[in-house]
Amino acid sequence: MKVINFLRIVWTLLLLALLAGCSPKPGAKSEKDKSHPLDSAAINIAGLTEQIRNDTANGDLYRARAELYLTIEKFNEALNDISAALKADSTNTEYYVTLADIFLAQGKVQPALETMDKALLLDSGNIPVLLKSAEINVVIRDYKKALGYIDKVMKQDDRQPKAFFLRGVVLLENKDTLHSIRNFQRAIDADQDYFDAYMQLGLIYAAARNNLAVDYFNNALNIQPGNTDVSYYLAMFYQETGEYVKAIGIYESLINKNPEFYYALYNIGYINLVYLKDFDKAIECFTKVIEMKPAYTDAWYNRGFAYELKKETENSQKDYRKALELSPNYEKAVEGLNRIDEYLSKERVKGK
Repeated sequence: MKVINFLRIVWTLLLLALLAGCSPKPGAKSEKDKSHPLDSAAINIAGLTEQIRNDTANGDLYRARAELYLTIEKFNEALNDISAALKADSTNTEYYVTLADIFLAQGKVQPALETMDKALLLDSGNIPVLLKSAEINVVIRDYKKALGYIDKVMKQDDRQPKAFFLRGVVLLENKDTLHSIRNFQRAIDADQDYFDAYMQLGLIYAAARNNLAVDYFNNALNIQPGNTDVSYYLAMFYQETGEYVKAIGIYESLINKNPEFYYALYNIGYINLVYLKDFDKAIECFTKVIEMKPAYTDAWYNRGFAYELKKETENSQKDYRKALELSPNYEKAVEGLNRIDEYLSKERVKGK
């Protein structure tokens, strides 16, 4: 049986927050809220396109449209627009920051780093450029260089929230949890709506199974009420601290918003299997997960285990074999088949 552990998701969240400005699902691709304003972005893009037709040399318009394309992950269009902006004004450091963001969203860290190097040559004291340079160096784990950029920012602005946030990331990666917490809190002191800082604090306290996690996750939800990921993390915290009714309630609300959110459904199945001992409910949940994600090995194994606990050995064997078909080295499936063989052997002996 397998459930995601908070201790393994902290860096994943940090890294993806830096790359994309949002938080990921633990151990999986992030499930985006269906209410993402794609239509609104399209309307804004249409409006900007009309403005660009009337002012083809305006780099700010190209940059604005590039950032909208970035929000809907149309990277080629975003790159074309920011290139047009830079053609209009190759000395504008804001355009280089946007270009770096596009590269980061595509996972192209080295081009992003080279872009910021060019911007630093234009303006070595520019705070957005220094912060973006620090961010990229955090991503590549060159913490000494990242802290150097952060220090330069703090000399100019000792209330810069992102500088505190990035320093908190570096400290967390270097296992200085106490000082990382202080820096995330200082980021919030400087900006009461600093979503990522609330998320990091929520995850840190969740890893320690400290109820302060609930407060930080709820603060994050106050800033982004429809954020699926925050709700998922909160449900995970309740699950891992034994508040199964609360966890299931949040998972069910997530499924109501997005019926294809199989991670929430999987976790409901897991709670019913392991903690509530409702094997029929667990089988129902894992079956739905398998229908949505046929290659989800853990769902096959856990359904097999639920069948085994119900003494439905034939169904259990089928599921364990399917798990092994998907993952040939899945030891727990092998152990499950061995348990069933041993059980059936004993039953045959009794029958004699």
